[in-house]
Amino acid sequence: MQAFIEMTRWDDGKEFPHVYWMDDAKNRAYAYARWGNPADVQVFSKPIQIDTRGRRFEPVRNIFGFRDADEVVNPQWTVMGSQGDKYIVERTENGMTCTCSGFKFRGDCKHVKMDHA
Repeated sequence: MQAFIEMTRWDDGKEFPHVYWMDDAKNRAYAYARWGNPADVQVFSKPIQIDTRGRRFEPVRNIFGFRDADEVVNPQWTVMGSQGDKYIVERTENGMTCTCSGFKFRGDCKHVKMDHA
C-alpha cells in the first residue's frame, strides 16, 4: 500500500489534491485525506474500488501517520542464525513464522521463541 496525491485537473480547471492510500495497482483505496486537511484521515471500513481512468495520481511520502492494519498486525524483523544466516521472523494473526528450514519442516524454531517485544 502506498500514499498517492491526486493531481487531476478537472474540466472546470480546479484541482483537489486529496491524498489516497491505495494498493500498488491503484484500484483499491483504503483511506483518504481531504484537500486542505491532510491530518484528518478517513479510513474506509472495507477497501473501496476506485476508478482511476481520466485521473492522475502521483506517489507521495506517507507523512500523515496512516498505517495499513497489516503493517501493524504483521511486524517482521531479521534475525541471525547460529551459522550467520539471516532469517525473517514475522508476527501474524495466526502466530509467529520464520523463513528458516527448521520452521518449514517442524512449524517451530528457536528464532520465533526469542524475545521480540
